[in-house]
Amino acid sequence: MARYAISDIHGCYHTLKELLSTIGLNETDELFLLGDFINRGEHSKEVVDFLMQLQKEGYQLHLLKGNHESMVFDSFIYKDWPGGDEKTLKSFGINHLKELPETYINWFSKLKYHHTSGQFVLVHAGLDFTKGNILEENENMLWIRDWYNKIDKDKLGENKIIHGHVSLPKQTIMNMRDKLDQNQFLGIDNGCWKAGEPGLGNLCCFDLDSRELWFQEFKD
Repeated sequence: MARYAISDIHGCYHTLKELLSTIGLNETDELFLLGDFINRGEHSKEVVDFLMQLQKEGYQLHLLKGNHESMVFDSFIYKDWPGGDEKTLKSFGINHLKELPETYINWFSKLKYHHTSGQFVLVHAGLDFTKGNILEENENMLWIRDWYNKIDKDKLGENKIIHGHVSLPKQTIMNMRDKLDQNQFLGIDNGCWKAGEPGLGNLCCFDLDSRELWFQEFKD
């Protein structure tokens, strides 16, 4: 059984399918998906439908909420807040996320803020070390930036944080992986939807056990 983490798919459906084929995902593996399934790319609905299908087939998916999923629910609260970009709305065949079918609303509502697996803490954006309990659910888990220099090793213990949210160049991710034991954090968002930008444009997968990294080039 392997444990894999992927973050910030952002509607890159074909890239995700190719990446999962490359790593050879099977039903005995655990797949941690760290949020931001929608927006930016062309195929948000296809991504969500594909993940729903994998769940129905018995794959062990741990699905986390990202800030873009949080904005889905902002669209229900604030009438003038669109929540999804034009590509996402077109993908779902709607004009506003308030028109999302209940099946999808229920799916988004079940996304978790974080997950722990052994000594790994998996989260979309990061952890707020000003909190007394750094694992208590809060919005900063979806939005926080620039938190590396605020890590409290007493609170973190031996745990290591795997996150997305901020697009990092491929070489930066590889360097962070090599220093994971020392620094205790790793960002795995390589900006899949930013194809053509230097160092970006891949969907990244991290094997929690072997610590191998895969980078799947964007496929439209």
